[in-house]
Amino acid sequence: MTRQILGILAVSVAAFAQNDTKPLTFDGFENQGSATFGYRFTDVNGYRPKFEELFDLNSGPRLLDFSLFGKAKEEEDRFANDYSLNLFGVGGDPYSTVQATVRKNNRYDLRVDFRQSHYYWNRNDSAILPNGLDGLTNNHNWATVRKLGSINLLIHATNNLRFSFEYYRNTRDGVTFTTRSLDYFGSSATWGSFARANPYYMIAPLSEAANRITAGVDYTHRAWTLHYKLGYQRFKDSINGQNAATGERSINIDDPTTAPELLNGASWSDSRNLSTPVSEFSYTGRLSANLEARGGYIFYRYRGPAALDISMDGIARANSGGTADAPYSVALSTRANVTEPNQVVDQGLTYKVKEWWQVLLDYRYSRFTVDSAAQFRSVNADIVTSGTADDQWRISTNTLDLNLAFTPSASLLVRAGVRLQNNDVLALVDGVVDATRTKTIHTAWPIGSIYFQPSKVISIRANVEEINNGTSYTRVTPHTDIGARFIVRVRPTEKFYLEDTAIVRNRKLLETDYRSTIRSNAATINYEFSPRFTAFAGFSYDSFFAADFVNFLRGPAPITNVALRDQTVDRVWQAGLRVLPVKRLGIDFTGNYVRSTGLGEISGEAPLYGPMKFPYVTGSLYYDFPAFGRFTVQLQRTYYVEEIVPGNNFGAKLLMIAWTRSF
Repeated sequence: MTRQILGILAVSVAAFAQNDTKPLTFDGFENQGSATFGYRFTDVNGYRPKFEELFDLNSGPRLLDFSLFGKAKEEEDRFANDYSLNLFGVGGDPYSTVQATVRKNNRYDLRVDFRQSHYYWNRNDSAILPNGLDGLTNNHNWATVRKLGSINLLIHATNNLRFSFEYYRNTRDGVTFTTRSLDYFGSSATWGSFARANPYYMIAPLSEAANRITAGVDYTHRAWTLHYKLGYQRFKDSINGQNAATGERSINIDDPTTAPELLNGASWSDSRNLSTPVSEFSYTGRLSANLEARGGYIFYRYRGPAALDISMDGIARANSGGTADAPYSVALSTRANVTEPNQVVDQGLTYKVKEWWQVLLDYRYSRFTVDSAAQFRSVNADIVTSGTADDQWRISTNTLDLNLAFTPSASLLVRAGVRLQNNDVLALVDGVVDATRTKTIHTAWPIGSIYFQPSKVISIRANVEEINNGTSYTRVTPHTDIGARFIVRVRPTEKFYLEDTAIVRNRKLLETDYRSTIRSNAATINYEFSPRFTAFAGFSYDSFFAADFVNFLRGPAPITNVALRDQTVDRVWQAGLRVLPVKRLGIDFTGNYVRSTGLGEISGEAPLYGPMKFPYVTGSLYYDFPAFGRFTVQLQRTYYVEEIVPGNNFGAKLLMIAWTRSF
């Protein structure tokens, strides 16, 4: 079968240059497709890393997309009835996708998927800040690549019995840049003040890989369907970090006490290797003419070793005041065994009271457990400190959902219900309950929604919910969370429609004076003036506000009741049009203008971010040449401007020349 597929691909690609766009017949298949090749020119001025963060579009040749479809002739009995292959963004773009399918009616379905995504973040760490100080929350950057691949095979043994085989792989690799305070097991109070004052810049390459393989069976008997999967899953990750330079000073260069506290060398290796069996069961069925049942059970048990090794040497303070310094050399070794059994049980019922009235009752119980037994050993000069620590987490959640669904007419759907949830969080350290992290949280969550379409012209959707937490687990876990969403769509003609979406949300926790509000509205208009002219426009408004106060308790001089305030208003204008002035000639234009205002403030300090503007315009001109294909020229223009910290500003022009050919 593989040889036949490769033969079809080879012949189809060879037909790319041919003038005949009729289906190409090969080995009993009729094959069609298209491909778009292009070359991009990129010109960037200003801080290029910010451009890479937002776009990551660089110069060079690209296979923008490739599509190939094949269908067996009706009189042919081939290994497959149809197949497809799709590729997007191959050749260096930040997001690449490959999808392939092969299918034989009532025999098998084979699907292969691969995605690759590049993630980049790099703020200008040397930019001048308005407070005149060096920020202690920057110097955190990364350049990583995530790859996701899967193979899914479904075999139809009979009309009621199917077998499935699945394989998934998820990886993340790259380099991260971060800061690290050099604390260790058994350190003194003097060392604690040194560690707090000295976050050092570190280079930390990382590697993660998750693999999952399962085999399953699906069986249908009358009104009942059963699903079961059994398999194995493994997760491995590692970070191997080191300081950026010898004799490095921490990023806290505004404190003169840290000037002599230089780091000669630091390295750490942090790794985990966890594996688990996979067991997933679910079912749906009908108990009677008016009563349906559904449920499931999921079991995982992650287990494996974790390790942390650190070595460091340099100059540290010899007293809490930092008036004396002394060299140090510290090594830390930690070994741990982790066990994480997780179980989830679901059970639901749907009762049809009337044809227009249903009652839905769902219950879920989840139990997540973490057991970690670690051994520590640190060496500071000639002082050896060792010990053990046993940490356990027991998190049990009971959730009950009761919903009523009413459909008095085809144009009206009303749902009303309530969710009751109980969370029991138990944390133990060496068998002793940690009162700070152990809590029981009761939550009531009424929910209501409506869908109404009085005519083909207008439709309305709305939902309202209120979350009430009896106990807040963190300082920003709201006691009350009230929210609503509304969507109105108006389409008086096939060529014109208007859609508007609004969101309102209020969160409060009076104990810590935490308040948060969200206001959002987005409207879009689309109108087809004629088959040769279509235009659209849109505007969105997002407002976010949050206020709180925090306490920093680490070190000899705790900082308490520090007020935080974050307020952001985003406005986005959008517009676009498509014009076909003459036959075969087309013009596309789209534009976005983002304007953000507001401030993020810590009391007593100048704000570090605020107003920003970000326009982005794309214009395309294409012409369809008979027997040759479509030739496209696309120009993109953008710039990014921060008004408080302009060190991240950039401007860019991108030119793409592409050719699309169908075959």
